[in-house]
Amino acid sequence: MWLKESGSAWRKSEEAIDCRQYQVVSVTPHTTAEAQVLQEAVQQLQLQQWTEPHGLGVPVDVMVPPSLVEVFLSGLQAKHIPVQVKITDVQAIIDEQAAKRPVSKSLPRTFDHNKYNSLEEIASILEGVEEEFPSLVTISSAGTTFEGREILVAQVSSDGGETRPVIWIDCGIHAREWISPAVCQYILDELTSGYDTKSEITELLDTYDFHIIPVVNPDGYEYSWTTDRLWRKNRVPNEGVLECHGVDVNRNFEVAFGEPGASDEPCSELYQGPEAFSEDESKAVRDGIEALGSRVTVFYSLHAYSQDWMTPYGYTDALPDDYDEMIRVVEAGVEALEDVFGTSYTYGSVANTMQLNQDRSHSLLGLQESATPPSKGSYPGGEQTLDFESHFVPRSHPAAHIGLEDVTSGASYDWAYEIANIPYVNTIQLRDEGTWGFLLPEEEILPTAEETFAVDSSEQIVKGGICHCSELVRPSVSAESQEVSIGGYV
Repeated sequence: MWLKESGSAWRKSEEAIDCRQYQVVSVTPHTTAEAQVLQEAVQQLQLQQWTEPHGLGVPVDVMVPPSLVEVFLSGLQAKHIPVQVKITDVQAIIDEQAAKRPVSKSLPRTFDHNKYNSLEEIASILEGVEEEFPSLVTISSAGTTFEGREILVAQVSSDGGETRPVIWIDCGIHAREWISPAVCQYILDELTSGYDTKSEITELLDTYDFHIIPVVNPDGYEYSWTTDRLWRKNRVPNEGVLECHGVDVNRNFEVAFGEPGASDEPCSELYQGPEAFSEDESKAVRDGIEALGSRVTVFYSLHAYSQDWMTPYGYTDALPDDYDEMIRVVEAGVEALEDVFGTSYTYGSVANTMQLNQDRSHSLLGLQESATPPSKGSYPGGEQTLDFESHFVPRSHPAAHIGLEDVTSGASYDWAYEIANIPYVNTIQLRDEGTWGFLLPEEEILPTAEETFAVDSSEQIVKGGICHCSELVRPSVSAESQEVSIGGYV
């Protein structure tokens, strides 16, 4: 029903991006001046930044091409900025993981949580689940992407009615975060296989309906399998910009749209798009939630990586009026998660969890994004040279629309809370803390999923949230009147 010929089995084509000998370097700025030096280098060399600063003294992961590794490391070390090489050859890991992935002549119809599934495999699994549990699962299309792929949503309901409160879970809004769709698949598997066999699951589904989108960004996800494993955005061609494709779907929602924390440069990984809800993917999330109306009580958006559990707001460090209640629920969730394997998560609002420095006088200055498109077959920065002394002395003029001075704007979680009026909104950055980053091994899928679902099925979380819904008051916060701190990359 939902399968399309997509050619999504892993392959390396002549046009595939090659990250051979690219390194992932962890840099730890301890002062604002050191953070300025690092950000100047990242921006002017167009290096791919895997994480953003969480705070002074917290490592920032950057991918560096082989032509720049020696001078990048020596330049930072000369300024006494601590550096550590986490991954010595990105492509070697990509190739090794791809080689281990089993090749099947037929598409799977059931879940397998020991491997990452391609887009075509996910669609086949969803179809199989609907066939196996016809009274419990309904698969539908939430929208169609630019490249013609369906954005599939699984509704799990034990009574098929339209009155129960809804728990919304979306995954895969950023293409390279493969662990996110994998966890969504696990949750769907647990809900369906556990109904009428596990008392806690049965009680959960007799109380709530679930709406789950395993892959919000199917075009980008497909591209991350066939061409560029580390692709983030969707695949919309940007008008008038040679070779620059894609919008960051999580900067395209109509809340603080175009504010600092996103970029108006089409070649940026944080490109917000020409206008709010210009993208099919963000519209699919919006339309799905709006169709459910006030039934949506809990919103989860799963990302990777860094092990953070965050609540609104992302565009301001001001806290919602009901933040204490949000954090009460989040703390119970983090405790439930940590009880499974002892995995440690940081939690708080997005802006404050990702915050680098609360003093606005210490904002990063002198940064300017380049609109130069990347060369085909390599990541930006591959042919440039680095001169720390002449290029990366902090300047005195303000940065403009670079997505580094502030945290996030136009994000789904702030829209879900402030516009859709959902009481409990969560964005979760899954494993790990940077050892593997976006290349989390398949052996990590099951433990990551198991500890995450312990949160979703926890009586503390789900019932604790519902019990207080009638007491919640939606605050009114103007994006234009707020100032935000340096921050993250959600």
